[in-house]
Amino acid sequence: MNRYAEISVFLVVVETGSFSAAARRMGRSPSAISKLIGRLERRLNARLFDRIGSVIRLTHEGELLATHGRRVHEAMNQAEEAVHASRDAVTGTLRVHTPLTFAKYQLAPLLPAFVERHPALDIRFVLGTARGDFLRDRIDVAIHSEAPPEQSLIARPIMRRRWLIAAAPAYLRRHGVPTRPGELAQHRCLNFTVRIHWNAWSFNDGGMRTFVDVSRSPIGADQGELLRTLAIEGLGIARLAEFHIGADVRAGRLVQLLAEYRDPVDDLMYVLYPDRRSQPRRIRAFLDFLDEHFQP
Repeated sequence: MNRYAEISVFLVVVETGSFSAAARRMGRSPSAISKLIGRLERRLNARLFDRIGSVIRLTHEGELLATHGRRVHEAMNQAEEAVHASRDAVTGTLRVHTPLTFAKYQLAPLLPAFVERHPALDIRFVLGTARGDFLRDRIDVAIHSEAPPEQSLIARPIMRRRWLIAAAPAYLRRHGVPTRPGELAQHRCLNFTVRIHWNAWSFNDGGMRTFVDVSRSPIGADQGELLRTLAIEGLGIARLAEFHIGADVRAGRLVQLLAEYRDPVDDLMYVLYPDRRSQPRRIRAFLDFLDEHFQP
């Protein structure tokens, strides 16, 4: 087996997280995968995985090989794309990681135009509030709040995210309308179980930036879309992005609260992608499309 094929098998083990899962994906036996990794380790004179029972974990040397091997694999894919694709076609598979709410309310309405422009491109969305692992999840582009700490990723702001606080009319009839941020302590505030810093709701109270902690609420979720539904059903007060619940406020399904105390400091949404000298055509096409439709 040539070196490129060895690295390809190694990367499949990294992506799937086990020899047995890699074997199932590649149609081989786990012992064959284990022997190949052992041969690669002997050739490199380095241990690539720590093995604890059935659990494997990359060593420092394994992390290095995964990082550089990914670049080799990407370069080979680009070479094949150049051979098989026409000069102007965008082909291959684009994997985009982003929260469900951003994908549903911001990207989905724009996607028909992008698909019409690049009909030969396969698009796969990997949805999650917590930012994924680019190597493990084979991510090409991610869209999330907050710039990442990794120097291997480029983070470019594409839009500001404005928060709204709102509740259903039925909830407000039963529990009353809070008129000051401090009164939220007497209300059921729906919170996030991930990115828990989102549970510190910020306000501008008389020129002072203040925060109200709602993390002790009895109802929480790891997805904003569920919090939106719970708010509409009258289960509590939610703080969600304007692009997420703005239509509900305009339609009367939700009532905006404490607008006069709104914090003028908005979050930024970033598009994240690997720092490479030459981006694959599919990634460049998607980044160009985002630039056409979003302004930071």
